[in-house]
Parts: sequence; structure tokens; C-alpha cells
Amino acid sequence: MADTTLYDTMAPSAGSVALAHQRLIRMRQNGVFQNITGDINNLALNPTKISVPREVYGQKGRTREDIIGYNYAPTFDVEVVRDPVTKQIVAAQAWFKDLVSAAFSEGEANKREFQLFTDALDEDMPVVQGKFSVAYAEGNTGFADKGVVRITLQSDGIVPRIASPIAGTGAPILESATPAGLAPGDLLKVRGYKLGTIVSATIDGQAVTKIRTVDEYTVALLIPATVSGSAPITVTNDVGVSNTLPYTAA
Repeated sequence: MADTTLYDTMAPSAGSVALAHQRLIRMRQNGVFQNITGDINNLALNPTKISVPREVYGQKGRTREDIIGYNYAPTFDVEVVRDPVTKQIVAAQAWFKDLVSAAFSEGEANKREFQLFTDALDEDMPVVQGKFSVAYAEGNTGFADKGVVRITLQSDGIVPRIASPIAGTGAPILESATPAGLAPGDLLKVRGYKLGTIVSATIDGQAVTKIRTVDEYTVALLIPATVSGSAPITVTNDVGVSNTLPYTAA
């Protein structure tokens, strides 16, 4: 199961009406990637393939193409948020000022490093990381009291796929145990994630002697003989120990 912290903590700057969504973009500042998605809207990743021609073996003159990577030209809108007293762009949008500075610079100063998430909640969906040039254009909102800027990024060469930063540790995650009120000797069905490689389990701190793996999401545990009343459950796979799941036995 993915670690949704990056998505859960995504929030706009005070006063911004831009919408956070399930795509996600992070920008490196001072050596650390910062989630800026809460302040942007209309994010489109815009990938285009990079390919090389290949002759089809045994079919002289017939060609095919092999994809060797992707270019990306992400675009997104930013609503400029101003401090009502100082009239300056708010501190929470310091990254935006840095982007504008990059957009009006040349060479390496025009480039910034980003991570692009195709989905902010699913660890199996691709995440890419690379360097991008930055372009700036003013948007038209139709309102005199609002300022919106369209940012366009252009990848600097092939952008590689990376291991998803939202991937969990790989340790099991327990969500439910059914049915309630089982007694020693009964098989208890436990549901969760990363349960396909369970090596041990405890109920009320007592080792479970019979473990039956159903699939990646389900495991059956034989309740030990002396368990009764409050009987918290843990399971362990080859990565680590799960969270503790409350359960009450007969």
C-alpha cells in the first residue's frame, strides 16, 4: 500500500483557489524536493516518445521503432497569492518566485529539477525525475483582482523513471480481522496489504502455529490455545513487522 503522506499534506497557500489533484509535481529547492502541487492547477505532463528506427529482422527494408525514452513538457497554472499588507507574493510561494527567476534566465540558470507523478496515491504508477527548462506566460482570468501565470517546462534530455517516493516500506499493513469473537482453534481471516510472504504472526503476543496465505491481501491465522479477550494481531514478512491490529477473541 502506498504512503499517501505527500498527497494528504498537499495544501494551497493561504488565499489561493488553485486545486490540488491526484497528479503531483515536486521541485528541488536547497537540495530537497518540495511538493508544489497544492498551489497549481491544470497540470498536464505531456509526454512524447523518443525512438530510434530498427530494421525488422528477416524483412529487408521494413522498419520498426524502439522507444528509448520520453520527453516531457509539463504545463500548469499558478494563481499568484499576495500578502495584503506588503503586496509581495507570500512566503509559501517562494518556489514560484524562483521559477519566475529561472524563466527569465539563460543556460543552466534557466533549468530546475522536478519529480513528476502520474498518480499521487498509487505506488505502482510511474514517477520520473529530471531537469527541465522553464518558460513563463501570463494567463487571463477575466478578473482584475487575480493574477494567473502559465508555467511550461521542457525536459533537458531523456527523463528517467525512478522508484516511487510514495512506496511504502514493504512491511505488511493490516486493516481488518473477521469474524469477530472467534475462539482458540478457530481460523481468523486477516485482510490488508503485503500479506503474500508472511513468515510469522502473533495474536495477543502468542506465536501463531498455523498460517495459511490466501493471496497478497488475505491470510488465515489459527488462534492460539490460551488467547481470550483483547488479542491484538501482528504479522511479519521478509521486510518487517506490521502495524498492530486490535481484535477481541471469545
